[in-house]
Amino acid sequence: MESTVEEGVQMLSKMLSSEYSPKKTKSKKMQLFSFLAMLNAYDPEAYLLMSECQQILGPPDPIHGGPPFEKRMEPFIDFINISGPPDHKCSIEQVFAKTAVNELAALGLSRSATMKEFMVSLCGDQIQQHIIQSIKTLLTTRELEEKGREKFSRLILDIQENENFYNAVSVLKTASDKLTGNPIFPQTISRLYYIRGGIIDYKKAEEWAKEAIRRAPKNSYVADTLGQVHKNQFLRESSQPEEILRKAKVAFQAFKDVEVKADEEVSPDMVDSAGTESISVTFNNRGYFGFMQVAKIAFEKLSRIKPKLNHSFIQEKKMEVEAKFAFFQWYLAYSQPDMKSLEPSYFWKDVALCYEMYTSNKATESISFAGLLDSLNRGLFTSKGRRALFEEQQETVSDLEANQGFLKANYEENFDVKAAEMYILSNIILSNKIHNSPMLTPVKELQAIIDRFLDTEKRCRSPEFYLLVLLLFWSDGQPQAVQEEEDEGNEQQSTEDDLSEDTTQEDEASDDDQETREEPGQLSLDRLLDPDLQEYVTLIEQAFERTRYFKYLRGRYLLPLFFLGKGSGLRKWIHKSKLDAIVEEKVDAELADEQGEGTKEKWMRIHEMWITGDVWRIQEIQDILSPINVEPCQSPLSPQDHKMVYVLAGGKKIEAKTRVDDDSAPGPMLSYLGFTIQGPLVFRVRDPQMSGQ
Repeated sequence: MESTVEEGVQMLSKMLSSEYSPKKTKSKKMQLFSFLAMLNAYDPEAYLLMSECQQILGPPDPIHGGPPFEKRMEPFIDFINISGPPDHKCSIEQVFAKTAVNELAALGLSRSATMKEFMVSLCGDQIQQHIIQSIKTLLTTRELEEKGREKFSRLILDIQENENFYNAVSVLKTASDKLTGNPIFPQTISRLYYIRGGIIDYKKAEEWAKEAIRRAPKNSYVADTLGQVHKNQFLRESSQPEEILRKAKVAFQAFKDVEVKADEEVSPDMVDSAGTESISVTFNNRGYFGFMQVAKIAFEKLSRIKPKLNHSFIQEKKMEVEAKFAFFQWYLAYSQPDMKSLEPSYFWKDVALCYEMYTSNKATESISFAGLLDSLNRGLFTSKGRRALFEEQQETVSDLEANQGFLKANYEENFDVKAAEMYILSNIILSNKIHNSPMLTPVKELQAIIDRFLDTEKRCRSPEFYLLVLLLFWSDGQPQAVQEEEDEGNEQQSTEDDLSEDTTQEDEASDDDQETREEPGQLSLDRLLDPDLQEYVTLIEQAFERTRYFKYLRGRYLLPLFFLGKGSGLRKWIHKSKLDAIVEEKVDAELADEQGEGTKEKWMRIHEMWITGDVWRIQEIQDILSPINVEPCQSPLSPQDHKMVYVLAGGKKIEAKTRVDDDSAPGPMLSYLGFTIQGPLVFRVRDPQMSGQ
């Protein structure tokens, strides 16, 4: 097969050399073949309809007595694939298409000339949708490489490399002129003018960015291009105090416009019947992030040349920096772009550094619900801090005990629901680090604390509130008395994993300490013995839809925060960081035997284990997680991207979404229960022991 392809490539090269010369007028068949080659060299799925091919070839058409298409396209016809009726699509295999494009370029027929001719020939008054899509793909689709997404499409990069910058601009201008309603072509021209590697011209970049906005005035992603123009100009050109303040103001305003437009965009399923809404599958965070980047640049510039001016600037922007930082804390703690990707490593780096500049506080010292959740991730290879190349240590037992003590005092002083949430979460986090800390509050006390708020303002509580309710009241199938006995027994013993080198606390609390703990209130006996878990699942889902999370996290993958483990009380909830640590250890062991494998390979393997579901087959993870029983659920409310099941807990059936790995593989399934900020999520995977894997 390889030799056949090689022979075909050689034959095609000779054919093109004999058929094309820049000194002779280009034949129609050569023009058509060059169009097909250009399309399929950069998009293997592209095609031209037979009718479009006949249009390019011109008269005489076979239906009017002219020679057949196959005859007219000799000697190129052997390299053209033609599909059957009714469409009769024409295309070229990519290996031959690339050969033809390279060969013709060497002979003098440039990529830019061919692409412009193609658009002039086929972009008339009524442009076929597949032609528009092919033009967009060739000129604007950026390939995803290991280092990240390319700055421009492969064709634009090749034109820049093999021809020049202005030819790339010229091709995009032609596309912009032919497809006058589409903002993506002026947007791409703008990016060419401000991104390093081309000819930097911020005035032209601004003009083209504004043209893109004129074509799509409500689109936040289009508006972001103007913000990027001003941010880059601010970064590279501003040096005097007045100029810094002026250009910072312009950049801030551009990103504020992005923010406003993003806030007004809705997901496709929320569009009204008239279709007047601006649509975006995901929330565009670039307005928020752009603000943080500009604030960081301004701080750095003013600090170098006029510290006094910088002080007043800090006071002016501090509150907004804190608000944006809080947004990104929960945004990144609760979600990621999708199952297979993460935000770029610089993302958290810029956010955290900006926050520290304006507040003089460490990002890791910010105590919030999302910050507490993230505390156990710190120091892990997969943490956002490590990915941002920060030097980051794991939280110690004393750190977490100090947090818990502070939040306990805060709750006892305020007795409000937010203080209660933070205090309860601090206990769950501490329990994950060391299950027998004398600082831990008994589960029954924590249940009584949250019970005070359960029957009031049900429709106003946050998803975090109902997440804690579910964690505290979720039944593991054991009578409450048995759980309490186990908790007391567990407080008497320690495991090597739970102890930290920095702690000097005794292994169990003294009787005096136990007696002085305040009883927060009387826990409802009905709720203790027979909690309505389905009601709380419904309430967390409703809270998610009612709050900002529904809007800002739409289209993103919601991260599992806790998993149901084999312990009882607080110990039964396993923070995701424990699974990440086990996966990291396993990958480290694999890479120890493979010379030359580095950080990138380690990250890819860890990521792949979560994507494929291999994480559930690791024995150490199976040892700490508790498999659950599930039954099929035919819920009319099931979202299309999730199957629904009934989780059997405490003798009841609770509806939960599922994520199924290797659904087509034979054999029985194992089910594990996790919780996202939206509620329970069941992870189902084939049982390797039962299926012979």
